[in-house]
Amino acid sequence: MAVSKGRYAYSFSEGKKAEDKFSQLMIDRQNTCVKSSKIDDINKHIDFYVNNIGVDVKGNRHLQTIWLELKNVKGNKGWLECCSEYIVFDIVEKKSFCFFKREDLYNYAIQFKDIAKDKTEYKKRYTRKGRLDVLIKVKYTDIEQYLIQEIKYE
Repeated sequence: MAVSKGRYAYSFSEGKKAEDKFSQLMIDRQNTCVKSSKIDDINKHIDFYVNNIGVDVKGNRHLQTIWLELKNVKGNKGWLECCSEYIVFDIVEKKSFCFFKREDLYNYAIQFKDIAKDKTEYKKRYTRKGRLDVLIKVKYTDIEQYLIQEIKYE
C-alpha cells in the first residue's frame, strides 16, 4: 500500500519544519548543530550532530500517539535500532522538544511481543499492509519516565 503523494508531502513538510525549528533552537542555546549527511540520515537515522552527538528529530508527534520504529518499511533496522544517541520528539501539545536516549526507548519497545490486529492497538507490534516495518504505538505517558530533557519553543 503506497503512501499518497499528498500524505508524503505533508509528512515531509512537517518533518522539515520540526528540523528547522530544532536546529535554530540548538544554535540559539549556544550548541553546535550540524545537519547530517544524506547517507547518515538514511542509514544511521541521524538528522543532526549536536555538540558532535547524533540526534534523530521526530516532528509532529502527539501525546496520545507516538510510534516507535523497530524495523523500517524495507524491514531493515528502524530508528530505535540504529544509530543516534538521542531521539527528540516535537510534541505538538507541549510545544516542546522532548529528548530521550534512543537505547532507553529501544529497551522499552522490545518487551512488547504481541501482534496488533490494527493500528488502533497500543503496546503491540504493528506492520502496515504491504510493508515490512515493525512499529509500536504508545502514548507519551508510557515513555515519559525516560525523558532526559524538555525544551519549550513557544
